[in-house]
Amino acid sequence: MRKPLYQEAQQRLRDYILDHQLTPGAGLPPEGELANELGISRLSLREATKSLETLGVIKAVPGRGLYVSTFSFDAVVQQLPYSFGIGGHSLTELLQVREAIEGGLIVAVSTLMTEADLAELDGIVDEMAAAHARGETFAEVDRRFHVRLFAPLDNGLVTTLLELFWDLFHKLESELPAGDQHSVDVHRDILAAIRGGDARQMMRSVREHFGGIRRSLDARSSSASQENQAEDT
Repeated sequence: MRKPLYQEAQQRLRDYILDHQLTPGAGLPPEGELANELGISRLSLREATKSLETLGVIKAVPGRGLYVSTFSFDAVVQQLPYSFGIGGHSLTELLQVREAIEGGLIVAVSTLMTEADLAELDGIVDEMAAAHARGETFAEVDRRFHVRLFAPLDNGLVTTLLELFWDLFHKLESELPAGDQHSVDVHRDILAAIRGGDARQMMRSVREHFGGIRRSLDARSSSASQENQAEDT
């Protein structure tokens, strides 16, 4: 099945950037020259450039032309369809991916942990416990814990992905379960497993952490469904 013309134009422009190994900040040819080289009309090129600019792939500078942008996940997050934010299944899938990343890296990062790292993480968990004792949620503290947990990897992509997931969760804030004692305990369990060098327990604790979130979301979904049924009767 043939792609719609605007999608074909976008793909050709992406391929041009890759084939010519253009790096962020590199300029693209003038519109007419670029359209001829891509084998598309100027109108199709304009539509493609607008779409790719929205996605953060290229940048139009008035009076100067088109340039390759420095990639940022921010543009991806901003362009996520609204339906993602309201789909329970989509949220479950997002949790599954995040769990796979954190569960897959927890043992590797544990080998790089110093006592200073663990002490700082202990302090963050103490903040969670204090917030819970005050009856407050601690989503932002939880965010700091997970970003700090994987900081010893010194892997910018991992940090970016974790931040991306949290940006998405921020958009879904109304659906997020409030922090509870179980969440505090499971974070302590993760640190205890790292201190003990117990790889299985590390992965088990990560699974339990995400399992708790999943159970809370399922409970909310079930409660909302029952309320809707009650309203319909």
